[in-house]
Amino acid sequence: MKKLSLIILLFSIFQGLNAQEEENSNKYVLGGSINFLSQSNSYPFSAFSINSGIGGLYSNSTNDIKNSIFAITPYFGKEINSHWLAGLQLDYRRGNYKAESSFVIGQSVTGEFERKSNQIGFGVFTRYMVNPENKVIFFIQPSVEYNILKEDEFFDSALNQEEKATYFEARVNLGIVYNINDKVRATLRTGGLLFVSGKWEVLDTDIENDFTSFSANLNLTNVSFGFELRI
Repeated sequence: MKKLSLIILLFSIFQGLNAQEEENSNKYVLGGSINFLSQSNSYPFSAFSINSGIGGLYSNSTNDIKNSIFAITPYFGKEINSHWLAGLQLDYRRGNYKAESSFVIGQSVTGEFERKSNQIGFGVFTRYMVNPENKVIFFIQPSVEYNILKEDEFFDSALNQEEKATYFEARVNLGIVYNINDKVRATLRTGGLLFVSGKWEVLDTDIENDFTSFSANLNLTNVSFGFELRI
């Protein structure tokens, strides 16, 4: 009798999963977002986790500063049900920062300082859509990502040092989905909570250190626009 009850239970679970799969069949999501930021004479450090100045040389000037960042984040996911989506994401970022005056460990120097940054990350995410029956949908999106950041620092066009960081990010972002039609969506994602833990080093030296940070950030540098295609 117990075996029969177990078989009936397993059959019921299988039927439920099968029905859910049929209900959500062909609802894969292919999407992405692109960000571009250009600043002049502004505070150099960005919330993009890039151009971070992970080594010792960085600018203290607010004059003659130029900072630009380009980021692209494609992702692929699957709708589990009407509320939940899960998937994989790629995060590539490139930055360039220039300044006319800098300091090294508190000592002022003159000359052109430049930092070139490249970062790539791989991660997983889930998304919970609060009101999926509406045309405009609000969502919460937790994610975990592993990143590799490389920064080259130049002083008067000569390579000063090369730095590398590897770190994990755990994020909770907020956002809005707008259903243009049954297949195409527009997305807006902004900042939220961010925890970072990793290690940086100056290449070809013994200088290295671990780092962690936790922040809550809702500003324009964290806003990204994108599109999704349901297939």
